Amino acid sequence: MSLMILDIATIPDFDLGTRLYGLHDLSEKDISRVMSTKSREMDNYAGALPQHMQRVLAISVLYQDKEGIKIWSVGDAESNEADLLKILQRYTDEYKPAVVTWSGDRRIFPALNYRYLSHGIPLPLYASQTNLMAELAGESINRTVPLHDFAVLAGSPVDKEMTDEDILNNYLLGDIEPVRNNLELNLINTWLIYQRWQLINGKIDQAGFDTEKQLLIKMLQEENKTHLTSFVEAIS
Repeated sequence: MSLMILDIATIPDFDLGTRLYGLHDLSEKDISRVMSTKSREMDNYAGALPQHMQRVLAISVLYQDKEGIKIWSVGDAESNEADLLKILQRYTDEYKPAVVTWSGDRRIFPALNYRYLSHGIPLPLYASQTNLMAELAGESINRTVPLHDFAVLAGSPVDKEMTDEDILNNYLLGDIEPVRNNLELNLINTWLIYQRWQLINGKIDQAGFDTEKQLLIKMLQEENKTHLTSFVEAIS
């Protein structure tokens, strides 16, 4: 069975905010501020938007099967949300991979469900879903644990975490590529944590883990992209 590591980046749904709060003459930056304020007024003290008020800006995938490992961001920096969702839906329907995410059932899948519903696009078909964060934390988990923290714990070379505010600022500046690159690094860290989890649970041995890691390194080198080769240099 093929394996897919999945991550997404979201920004406020400005159109929804405009219609909900009558913000027709405001800029996207000001709309996002109003939406965040309204969220705090609804007892979300952090000001994080409810998932139904977010739209998908980028989707990235790490895919592994018997042929090897690939990593990419869906569409391009100019792709609209509906196109991104359709591409993901077509790909997963064709290959029906087992999907592994970090906090997917708390963050990724609810957001995707809302957006597929919004556009009337059929949901992607997965063979199975694994929330790696929940697997690691078990019943003790009561909040979302940042992937960044676990990646550092597992020894990965991690740069500064890209926050929701960073993602929004990049969008407002029209610079989406760093967001897509950051998602790809998130996928690599999720994959590495997943493989280490397989190792300590006895599903693979050390030799198997080392083989998998070398496959990853080979793929990253062949991609010849700055953000990926820099990661290789740190883990090799």
